[in-house]
Amino acid sequence: MESEISAIQSFFENSNNGITCLFLEGVVREMDIGIHEHEIGSMQDIRFDVHVWLEGTEAPTSDTIESVLDYEYLHAAIERTTKGDRTGLLETMASRLLDEVLCPPEAVAASVRLTKLNVKGFDGKFGCSMSRIKKDYPL
Repeated sequence: MESEISAIQSFFENSNNGITCLFLEGVVREMDIGIHEHEIGSMQDIRFDVHVWLEGTEAPTSDTIESVLDYEYLHAAIERTTKGDRTGLLETMASRLLDEVLCPPEAVAASVRLTKLNVKGFDGKFGCSMSRIKKDYPL
């Protein structure tokens, strides 16, 4: 995920206002996900890592949660995305999660990474990462 983070931060490097990154990493959910026959009906551990960028680096107007975007919304976005109908592809879930994470008006870009931690029959981990900049963000 470091390459995605670096790319997005570089993109905003020239911003006069700076850029702030909020993140939530290492959230693991046991899910029925996958398109292969051996995956359907089998639970797999999926790790979620989410980063969201906000324009500006100024100090909050007060030292209270009401003065900032409450980054607990990232956890709520994961919860909403993982509930409901079964998803076959990590790419589908990643795109839905990006939609959720980019909802607040303050969010200008986001990056998500979903990783299957215990892939049957393979060494290593499979995963998908996606990054998106809001279409209405002035470049």
